[in-house]
Amino acid sequence: MIFKNRSHEGIRLYERGHYITLGVVLLLVAVVSQLVSTGSSVNLLNLWVVYSIAALGFYWIFALGGRFAFSQTFMMALGGYGTAYLDDRGLPFVLCVLGGVGLTVSMAVVIGSVLWRTEHFYFALGTLAVAEIGTVVFGRTSTFTGVNGNITGVSYPMVFGQELRTDGEVFWLLGTVLAAVLLLSIWIRRSPLSRQLNAVREIPTVSRSVGVSVDSLRMKMFVLGSAVGGLAGALITHWQGFIGVDSFGLDLGIGLFLIVLLGGLASHWGVLIGAAFYVAVPELLSGLEQYMSVIYGALLLVVILVFPGGLIGVIDKVRTLGYRPVARTREDIA
Repeated sequence: MIFKNRSHEGIRLYERGHYITLGVVLLLVAVVSQLVSTGSSVNLLNLWVVYSIAALGFYWIFALGGRFAFSQTFMMALGGYGTAYLDDRGLPFVLCVLGGVGLTVSMAVVIGSVLWRTEHFYFALGTLAVAEIGTVVFGRTSTFTGVNGNITGVSYPMVFGQELRTDGEVFWLLGTVLAAVLLLSIWIRRSPLSRQLNAVREIPTVSRSVGVSVDSLRMKMFVLGSAVGGLAGALITHWQGFIGVDSFGLDLGIGLFLIVLLGGLASHWGVLIGAAFYVAVPELLSGLEQYMSVIYGALLLVVILVFPGGLIGVIDKVRTLGYRPVARTREDIA
């Protein structure tokens, strides 16, 4: 039987019109960047973009691949130290960034190979161990990471012969990278790979029984998501001109998880909302730094209980208020 009219009930509206949504998002970001004039505000906007890029990589690993990786901040640090190491040897900006990302990909392949068949909890523990070991190594390996894990004097980003010195100039580079990563997310979402990943995440045992390469798909998403994390780390290093081991600690790892969870696991667009929330809350509540952990815990609890679909789910509900599914009759069925 073929249904001539299909009900859209259960189909999330933000899953349609991806390219239109991308255009609207980029336009809004560009408008906001022009309205922002103070240095601190531009700095926060750039921080939102970088966190969005890193969190999108974590989203691919966690929400699409079905694995919780605590190693995302380690990958960011590795990309940052890799690009700083190459920059110190006089390589151009683009090659430094590509080298940092390449180093991240190599390490992700190694970690993924070691933790190849571990499931959920054990994979999370394994990647957490990697992140903690990496923090210690970065802090004590002065040849690669500098004294006490601190490297200063990293060159500014250079694009088409133009050195990007100000936060406003760097924003356009970061925004372009974010647009490219979002575009890749759209392609993944619209490809047959998305359906395979859904099956791998929800019913891995059944997927294996029908010939789906579960471990291979998970490995691909882990490496791809880690590469994006390394890219974010390389970009933030050139933007800020330095890198320190404390910049990529466990707190940021938990922060990336909060960004994805608060935004919503159902869509990569939620990552942008979660990152904005994560960056804005400390600024709005700047006088309550000592209570920030409690505030984040309370907000997370509220979102889980009231908005189980994340903040993107709120938009979904608002957009579906006026929607009524099309009723099917016998004449609609042929």
